[in-house]
Amino acid sequence: MLINNCLVVIKQTALAQGGRAASFARSGDATAKRILHADAEHQRTIEAVRQALSKRKIVFGEALMVNADARVKGQLAISDLVITIGGDGTALGASHYVRSGVMLGVNSAPGDSVGHFCSVNRKNFAERLDAILAGKWKPKELARLQVTLDEKPLAELALNDVLIAHECPASTTRYLLKVGRREEEHRSSGIWISTAAGSTAGIGSAGGRKMPLGSKRIQYLVRELYREPKRSYSLIRGFIESDEEIIVASKMAAGEMYIDGAKTRYDFPFGARAKITAAEHRLKIFLNN
Repeated sequence: MLINNCLVVIKQTALAQGGRAASFARSGDATAKRILHADAEHQRTIEAVRQALSKRKIVFGEALMVNADARVKGQLAISDLVITIGGDGTALGASHYVRSGVMLGVNSAPGDSVGHFCSVNRKNFAERLDAILAGKWKPKELARLQVTLDEKPLAELALNDVLIAHECPASTTRYLLKVGRREEEHRSSGIWISTAAGSTAGIGSAGGRKMPLGSKRIQYLVRELYREPKRSYSLIRGFIESDEEIIVASKMAAGEMYIDGAKTRYDFPFGARAKITAAEHRLKIFLNN
């Protein structure tokens, strides 16, 4: 693999962010005792990645994913190789803006971080990088979701899922759901819309079905539907093909739409409409399975 443009995206740890958690960690409080260890592991991983890239004469830039600006998002879109250092949160955040390049996730603190999309760590990064350069390790292509909000395509391509819900967890989520030619009005606690890669995440915990990783289909699942008397419901859960679409129209004053977790969110007030389809650009990522 020829790498002309490499970007390393680095997580900002809880210790680096400061605030209450960092203060408790530095004071030795038991509630935050893992924070110092995780930060030390993270720093060692960053240095290992830098050394491995420099030794192989790969020119690279670095960026933090926290509050990524337009410049960072633009770099992600044009990079040949995007390396994320952190956990799945960092990998998911970066994946939203990767287009034609490939991505490699490095789990910087395996003992403290979930790394479903992070296939390497500090100890085997150099070895796996050599396999990539030699063409012995090929990336897999994962489907993503394109969200169009009020006729405007969003920049973020969802790798896992989209969740539409009321901003208050205790309040009812009200919306019109249209799948194909069928449309229903729902009152529920929200609706999951997921890719194959995300089928083991939130939608899986809510009772969804695990999908083959290479599937292009989209799965949807309504959470805790309130069934009105004398009404029947057929759009509670199901799948659509990659050339079909799901449309959700808000009937809430304070709805929210979340893309791959809580960090990327959009207001979804009364009358807002979201169209969810398969994204044109699938994500090319190095995975172990």
